Amino acid sequence: MTTTSSPGRVAIAATLGVVTAALFAYSTLETMLSPALPAIQHAVGASTSAIAWVFTGLLLAGAVSTPLVGRLGDIRDKRTVLLGVLAVVALGTLVAALATNVALLTAGQVLQGVGLSLVPLSVGIIRDTQPARRIAAGNGLIVGTAASSTAVGLVVAGPILEVLPYTWLYWIPFAVIVAAFVVAWAVVPSCPPARRGRIDSAGAVLLALGLALLLIGISRSSKVGWGSPLVLSLVVASVAVLGVFAAVELRTSEPLVDLRLLATRAVLLTCAVAFVVGFGTFAVFVLVPMLVELPKTTGYGLGGSALSTGLYLVPLGIVGTAVAPLTGRLERAIGTRGVMLTGTTAMVAAALVLLAAPGRPWLILISTALAGLTVGFGLTGAMNIVVATVPEDRTASVSGLAFVVKSVGGALGAQLGAVMLAGSTAPETELPAWSGFRSAFLLAAAVSMAAVLLSIALPSRTPRVTPSATTTVGEPA
Repeated sequence: MTTTSSPGRVAIAATLGVVTAALFAYSTLETMLSPALPAIQHAVGASTSAIAWVFTGLLLAGAVSTPLVGRLGDIRDKRTVLLGVLAVVALGTLVAALATNVALLTAGQVLQGVGLSLVPLSVGIIRDTQPARRIAAGNGLIVGTAASSTAVGLVVAGPILEVLPYTWLYWIPFAVIVAAFVVAWAVVPSCPPARRGRIDSAGAVLLALGLALLLIGISRSSKVGWGSPLVLSLVVASVAVLGVFAAVELRTSEPLVDLRLLATRAVLLTCAVAFVVGFGTFAVFVLVPMLVELPKTTGYGLGGSALSTGLYLVPLGIVGTAVAPLTGRLERAIGTRGVMLTGTTAMVAAALVLLAAPGRPWLILISTALAGLTVGFGLTGAMNIVVATVPEDRTASVSGLAFVVKSVGGALGAQLGAVMLAGSTAPETELPAWSGFRSAFLLAAAVSMAAVLLSIALPSRTPRVTPSATTTVGEPA
């Protein structure tokens, strides 16, 4: 451990600032692209199915790269890994900005998908560089940043598109990411691993293949149905490949993802809660924008624009950003279980509130604010549990696993919600009926209730982070 000094304090603050700025730029970039999809599709001459792969490729790349980058962060210098991830994301953003066809655009998006690994990598860097008493607040800042960027991206996308070509949605984040790279190069200290190791290449290939089959199957389900031979074949193949992956990981001495840690009740339940929270939040991230933008003639739509959607999601960003850094203090007051119960119960309430939303737009604001509590307390609490319970050399990879299962849960929830809406769509209007939304909200509430029950099974309190977390720079714990 280094001694406390003024430059040390500067390095601590600068490191937290640069990882936060990089994550904000990346998350905002991905959020801003949704309102620009029609303009992008027209510019590159893509079909509807082809343009869908632009986002499917990003999701696949993120899910596959996150455990791999997390493991690299555990066994290599996290500063070097951070610079590598920022370079790949910057390259992907540049390729997408210059793309004149859908193939190049998809390639750029796939490279950008590696940016999802910035979240668990940041958690590992915070553990290495921040004083022990500030780690929980640092994790909260990371989660709060990801939450606020969602609303910010949707709010600013509309005005940008009104005065500038859609490519500026890439150029602006590109400039921020390049600046973050330069600052990270200058100020982020070396974060050497607790012990070096090797990459489990067999495990990486199996995990990539298994997740790819699963996510492709989920993404196709709303088009061809869950009972179609294609979807069933992809899901069965995914389960088989992931089963082989699990067998390989349990036998190797240096696994990509140490599945033995799942025998720890807190880690297993945290991953399960992350999956269920990801599933439940689709009600806000997918259904709320539809409610806002559907025409008023439906009887429940608000006839709003993309800008209106962003404004309705602003409470999520504000609340998530405000409460996430406070999670550590709340844990000391009511315990780990209490924090997770607060976050998961808020998601149940957020889904149920939307049932009464027709004619009461203000209820949508309440719902998104409640979802902000879920993101702020739930995800920060999950990261704090991981940091406090897993070995130091597994922090980034296990954090990455939690975010991967959250992404899979969100993809599954979005597709099941789409199926429910499609089933209620009248052929003459091609618009979903309110009954479809009601069913989707009830599904989100039921699944979120499962997260509440899982939270009850968590230990009342988890161990405090040990001072060994500050072995690189920082202050004495």
